[in-house]
Amino acid sequence: MPDIPLRIHLHLIAYDDASRAACQGGWGVLDNTGNERPDWREYWPMRRFLLSESLDEAAWYGFFSPKFTAKTGLSYEQAHAFVAQHADQADVVSFSPQFDMGAFFLNVFEQAEMFDAGFIDATAAWLAEHGWRPDLRQRVMDSRQAIFSNFFVAKPAFWREWLLWNERLFTVCESVSHPLHAALTQPTLYDGVMHPDAVQRKVFLMERIASLLLAEQPHWRSVPHNAVRFVWSDTRLREFPAEALMSDALKRAYRDTGFSEYLSAFAKVRQAVQSRS
Repeated sequence: MPDIPLRIHLHLIAYDDASRAACQGGWGVLDNTGNERPDWREYWPMRRFLLSESLDEAAWYGFFSPKFTAKTGLSYEQAHAFVAQHADQADVVSFSPQFDMGAFFLNVFEQAEMFDAGFIDATAAWLAEHGWRPDLRQRVMDSRQAIFSNFFVAKPAFWREWLLWNERLFTVCESVSHPLHAALTQPTLYDGVMHPDAVQRKVFLMERIASLLLAEQPHWRSVPHNAVRFVWSDTRLREFPAEALMSDALKRAYRDTGFSEYLSAFAKVRQAVQSRS
């Protein structure tokens, strides 16, 4: 029996004619030119696709912003090849940029809290409503779990779980009378100023659901691309690449062994970086 070709569907989200025209060389187009709900950013077209399309259970799907190549340096062919290379070993393959943002924090929720005070409490309250109480302040995530910007490709089973939790978030954020509505939809803080039209907190929570699933549901297998080669953050943390590599390696070792000495060493590396940045 001949081998069945691996089916990998990689899409770029088109917001206008220019971004649509950029979808060349194999990329599928996820049309969001109507941009009916800009407050939900990428989730709106991704949600529409996942709710309306019949997914091939043997295939892989990814939905990226038009900035994917600018942030990763990868072409469609390179991203496709990396997924194909690791398809037998994973349920999720990630291409997350900003390696320093993942490396120097215990997890992506602690990272969000630094830029948006109250993020963790709002997230924890929402999760608790559904009986899920992960320790968002202490859970350790390394580069296998830390994903930013929804830069991942996954099988339908993972996408269904991702959609389940994001639809629960969607329901709360669409219900003005819900007690958590205000906390989850408040504008985020940039440059010390709260802008009414800024990205709402719900978007950054939506972008962290994949990381939460990978960290808390260990049956999901993930393989990250070497994000060291991607775009780093615009903070001073990008000035410490060696320490970022050490930090991620120590967190990996802690997750794999449970030995507290690795976490203690991570804390010392991070403290040294903080004292210099």
